Amino acid sequence: MNNKALFGLSLIALSVSAGQAAMAAGEKGEGFIEGSSLTILNRNLYFNRDFRKGQSSSSGNGYSEEWAHGVIGRFESGYTEGTVGFGVDAFAMLGLKLDTGDGRSGAGGSVDVMPYNSLGQAEDNYSKLGGAVKTRFMDTEIKAGDVFPVSPVVQYGDARLLPESFRGITVANTSVEGLSLQGGRL
Repeated sequence: MNNKALFGLSLIALSVSAGQAAMAAGEKGEGFIEGSSLTILNRNLYFNRDFRKGQSSSSGNGYSEEWAHGVIGRFESGYTEGTVGFGVDAFAMLGLKLDTGDGRSGAGGSVDVMPYNSLGQAEDNYSKLGGAVKTRFMDTEIKAGDVFPVSPVVQYGDARLLPESFRGITVANTSVEGLSLQGGRL
């Protein structure tokens, strides 16, 4: 097992044990389940590029097209009750190739719908799994693991079949009305 996997398992174990400790101390954990949400998003992406004016495509036929389907599942728990609340966010994503055959795959440039194998062929499917533990103390929220930051400095991209995520730690504080302080390491 690599260090990243051990780090992730350690964070999950810490979250679970801390949540159980809070419940054992007499705190009710009503917000963890009641504040939870599960969303599943299905999206299709069709990309067609026509290389006009003598431009060449990676397929050599003057055009390329790819069609794929993405399934994105996201679970966000609420927080355990108490002075310090704990929670978990998790996601599972799957990208499926629907149609892109020999001579048509490869959008050219830096835009490709599916990842490619060593033979230059589009993969039939690919997936991403991840999660983060989170804690809340008053108006401060800390997340560690796979995060989807939205800030003026960095924001995750959602323009492809499956959105990107960042691995790291984020801190957000909203103690002052109208002011949001954010920090982290990604």
